[in-house]
Amino acid sequence: MHTIVIKINGLLLFMLLIFTACENDMAEVERIVKQDEIAIERAKEVEMLYSDSAIVKIRIKAPEMMNYLDKKEPKRVFTKGLNVDIFNEDKKIVSRLSAKYAIQNVKENKVILQDSVEVVTLQNEKLQTEELIWDEKEDKVYTEKYVKMSTATEIIYGYGFNSNLDFTKWKVKDVTGTIDASDVMDGIEE
Repeated sequence: MHTIVIKINGLLLFMLLIFTACENDMAEVERIVKQDEIAIERAKEVEMLYSDSAIVKIRIKAPEMMNYLDKKEPKRVFTKGLNVDIFNEDKKIVSRLSAKYAIQNVKENKVILQDSVEVVTLQNEKLQTEELIWDEKEDKVYTEKYVKMSTATEIIYGYGFNSNLDFTKWKVKDVTGTIDASDVMDGIEE
């Protein structure tokens, strides 16, 4: 009878160890999966090229990029800013964009540029704002924030802006004022 009790107790102890081991293994698996979901890659001196039909359309340069490999919300964060060159079909730069901070939401195909955002076009037009959203799918940029757009003949202030990606067709929304740029320049030259 003692042998049967010892065998049953031994069997219970063995089963308890197995279930405990399985529980620990599952916890370990969950921990590894969670780590995998929030993995971060860090890159320095980044240069990214976007092309369409083997023609480079956009070049992004950044001193640092953090690539968050989260499966639910993958993103790239440009913590030290970025510079973007936008090319036409002839491989000439038609506009340059810069910001001190940017975040690319990979699933949404949107880049949110923030902090001292500036765009300068081939026509020497200059947009300044604190936030600009680049919709990669639609090839357009927009904001609802305060903007200042300087052209050869005027300076336009407003809340909101939208444009195609190469900034050849743009519009300032909710204009709050315009200034004839030649009047401003005449005052400076005197």
